[in-house]
Amino acid sequence: MKQHALLTFVLGCWLGGSVLMTAVIYYNFAGFTDLFDRNPKLAQAAGFDPRDAVAKKGSVQWVQASELNRVFFHAWNRTQIVLGLIALALALASRARRLPIALLALGLGVVIVIHLGLEPRVVDLGRQLDFLPRDPPPPMLDAFARVHGAYFMAETARFALVLVACGLLFFSGPRPPRAA
Repeated sequence: MKQHALLTFVLGCWLGGSVLMTAVIYYNFAGFTDLFDRNPKLAQAAGFDPRDAVAKKGSVQWVQASELNRVFFHAWNRTQIVLGLIALALALASRARRLPIALLALGLGVVIVIHLGLEPRVVDLGRQLDFLPRDPPPPMLDAFARVHGAYFMAETARFALVLVACGLLFFSGPRPPRAA
């Protein structure tokens, strides 16, 4: 019973952390103009009109927000790997059914692919775009959009896999004992 409670906690951290990271990352860019609206001194010190998308994306503030997102994602992906390993071990120890275990393993695998394959490429392409004007669009902008889209799709798939695994774990109960 304690394993099940701990598994519930770990899966709640994994899914809840994903929702929190999405909110933080979204606001880090989408809230950019909001920050300038809240503090007129910031807009004066920036030296550009925050509503000017071309000037904004070439600014130190925008690049700093990008770099913070890179740090957040790197830390979160590593944390997800740890949470996934713990969740998988607890699911196995609590004699969970095969399908939720397989979904958790698949979700963990997706995080590993994201962390080792997609994340370095997004970071590399993103840093190449730092401080570049967007008019005309830089040559690597299309590649960045494709890799970033793949990252988003993989993360969405991982979230869905873990969410379905949670539903199955909590509504299907443990595996019946093997007949002797």
